Amino acid sequence: MSREKLRMFVVSIALALGIGGVMPSYTSAAVEQTKSQIQIGQIVKGTVVENWGNEIIVKGDSGERYHVGLHTFSEEQIQAMNFSVGALVQIEGEVLESIADFYSVDYYVKNLPLGVTEDEIKKLELLYNEAMTLEKNELWEEAGELWAQINRITNPYYLANWEPEPFDVYISMFDYPFTSDDLLQMEELYNQWISLSKSGDEKESGVKIDRFFEIVNNYYVEPTFDEYIIDLGTTISKVDYPVIKKLYEDAHQASSDGDDQLAMDKWEAFDLVMRPYYRAAYPMPTFNEQMAYYDFEVSKEDLSKLQKVYTGIIDLELNGKYEQVDSQWESFYSILEPYFSMNLNIPFRASQVIINGKTYLK
Repeated sequence: MSREKLRMFVVSIALALGIGGVMPSYTSAAVEQTKSQIQIGQIVKGTVVENWGNEIIVKGDSGERYHVGLHTFSEEQIQAMNFSVGALVQIEGEVLESIADFYSVDYYVKNLPLGVTEDEIKKLELLYNEAMTLEKNELWEEAGELWAQINRITNPYYLANWEPEPFDVYISMFDYPFTSDDLLQMEELYNQWISLSKSGDEKESGVKIDRFFEIVNNYYVEPTFDEYIIDLGTTISKVDYPVIKKLYEDAHQASSDGDDQLAMDKWEAFDLVMRPYYRAAYPMPTFNEQMAYYDFEVSKEDLSKLQKVYTGIIDLELNGKYEQVDSQWESFYSILEPYFSMNLNIPFRASQVIINGKTYLK
């Protein structure tokens, strides 16, 4: 299935500080194009099959799938719609060329931080439109340079509007018995990080937060092998136990010694020996359960082929022939590929939504 390259926004400071709502975020869904001839003003009736907040996937009554963008609605309206999987909806709107088109310049401007001046907004609109055009032409490096310019204008405002948590609230998420001396040092580093971040000094603020987490990491204790196995909820045979335990401990020791290659080798060997125990702890779904993941119908002929391949995968797993499993999964998905292709999501911008008897207009 062909997929466009997903756009990555360059908002380094905002991401580092965990500021939400900086830019529209992409989900794991691909940016897909459609050749549909559906006209503007199309009405889609169907069932919600996925809900990502301001984007939902709707399986239309006609069988097509729509990736619906709700970006023209307010957050309050979207919350009031209260989408749930299985809900019946009627949506009016327009088909778009790409999911990237959800994020119009109007949407971008609407989500700018407080304080941006009118002159800056005009400049940002020009930069934004140019960056989007470059990205559509897959000129990623050139677009990145424009996003850097955009960030230089907007980041000071994001920082000015940023309200970090008080130290006592932030530190409460770490369930470690910090000493009084460490707490004092961490509070000082935390406050310095905030002050330097707000002043725009990324380099020094990074140094402070790195030191903060160096102290936190000193309190982390790797679980013993027995603790790990208990958490996994499985039982290791007497024959495998000493072998697997040694690999586990050797891997941790290699990591402590800074020998990354040896650690990787030990972890790979550990995972290979542990594979049947992982499978015992997390059994494969039945064939019917596996097929229930897909919301499209498969022909009887293909269903029979899929079941045969899937049964073979389970047998390979049970007999420890893991090196053959990947190729069988490739065969499984090659049968499903035409169905995925026929069920591409059609990007659709909503202008009106009817759900639970209520109508919402943008």
